Amino acid sequence: MYKPRFKGTHYEMGNHYGKLLKKHQVDLSPLLNFNTERIDMGKKSLKICEIIYPEIIDEIRGMAEGLSVDYLKLGTFLITAGAYSFDVGCTTFAYIEDDEVYFVRNHDMFVQLRKTTESAFYKPNKGNVFLGHGDSLIGKEDGINEHGLAVGMTFVAPRTIQPGLNFLMIVRMLLEKCKDVDEAIKLLENIPSMTSQCFILADSLGHLAVVEMCPDHMAVRYPKSDERFIVATNHFIKKEMKKFDCKPEENWYSTLDRYDTVTKNLQSGRDYSRELGIEIASGKRGFLCQYDKKLSFDTLWSVSYHLNTLSIKRAEGNPRRAKYKFDYRLEKLKNELL
Repeated sequence: MYKPRFKGTHYEMGNHYGKLLKKHQVDLSPLLNFNTERIDMGKKSLKICEIIYPEIIDEIRGMAEGLSVDYLKLGTFLITAGAYSFDVGCTTFAYIEDDEVYFVRNHDMFVQLRKTTESAFYKPNKGNVFLGHGDSLIGKEDGINEHGLAVGMTFVAPRTIQPGLNFLMIVRMLLEKCKDVDEAIKLLENIPSMTSQCFILADSLGHLAVVEMCPDHMAVRYPKSDERFIVATNHFIKKEMKKFDCKPEENWYSTLDRYDTVTKNLQSGRDYSRELGIEIASGKRGFLCQYDKKLSFDTLWSVSYHLNTLSIKRAEGNPRRAKYKFDYRLEKLKNELL
């Protein structure tokens, strides 16, 4: 897993990233050949992005120039990723013990992407400082920012796709622009989504929510009145959203099994320690990351955030085999500001 650091304007961050990739002879050209339909989707979506998230357009332009590649092709690749193929897997949950808030996410994906995973630290001139994980360059799939807001996504099979932002750009936008769950939900209400997904949100004040979102609709669910946790895997839970869920089979990539494993463990009333979340994520308390090797599919990373302190523990690989280690980059920043 690469651990780059970026700071400055968005253009500067993108340009620096592009030059790094070029220096290491990373060739994206095989990924930048699209048919007319996808190029058209890219054009329309980039125009939408220019209005609601212009900073990331600057970053894409900077990366394109740093890499010496065509802006439209690179932008189309970045903003339509996940819309034309199934980005399956992932389990995300958050829970509260007294005033301590924890957020856990397993990123499950095809093993071919293992070499492209990143844990990137961003300190933009304008916007929140945050640390985000991803396997698709600029976009992110989970992260935590300086205010103690954590965001993670889980993919849901789409009924349709429409011009807008994909989940990668939306996660990045939430981390960069929002301070808490309420701000994140308000922002999501005004973002046209290209893809279908659940966004799980948690903040250091103990607010938890899952936003189930697709191009056609959005719904928010919160913990039940007698519960202190929330869970999302790869299917919609809200009744009004189920008609938009087009997974090929009911227990697609064990989405129901994984949801049940987390829910049953957190319903048990046991002590909600950080270690409990890590044990659940590691498959020590039921099925979560024990995929059949024949699938060529695995947990590429697992992360545990303590939102009150910005403490990050991460397993770089399947947590049944990889050890969780501390990442102090964001926590160090908070201590410097105290």
